[in-house]
Amino acid sequence: MEGTSARRDHEALVTARRVARALGYTAAEVTELAVDLGGDGRRDWPTADLLLAALAELTRRDPARRDLVGAAEAGEILGLTPTDVLRLAERPEFPEPRYTLAAGDLWARADIVAFHAREAPRLTGR
Repeated sequence: MEGTSARRDHEALVTARRVARALGYTAAEVTELAVDLGGDGRRDWPTADLLLAALAELTRRDPARRDLVGAAEAGEILGLTPTDVLRLAERPEFPEPRYTLAAGDLWARADIVAFHAREAPRLTGR
């Protein structure tokens, strides 16, 4: 039975890391919050439940980090055409997409806004 529980905890941890990355968080942020939740009267909760509660809490705290944009929306933020965004996305300094679909990449809106704040003078040539 212990093997099954350990395997389930490991699978929950791997899944939590993937979801955290998709939401724009690090695995460390999720783990830290799960530990904090465990100390708040949830010591008897299984690890998987603590991780899910931590992910839910993080998304409740900062819903904007869930917001995804494609090339068209990123272009609106950056003042570029979608084609220009796709060219720019090939550069190493451009944010990594959260998801890559057959229809194209999806980025976190917050990543694109932060990139714009850092790179706006270079994008406009000023």
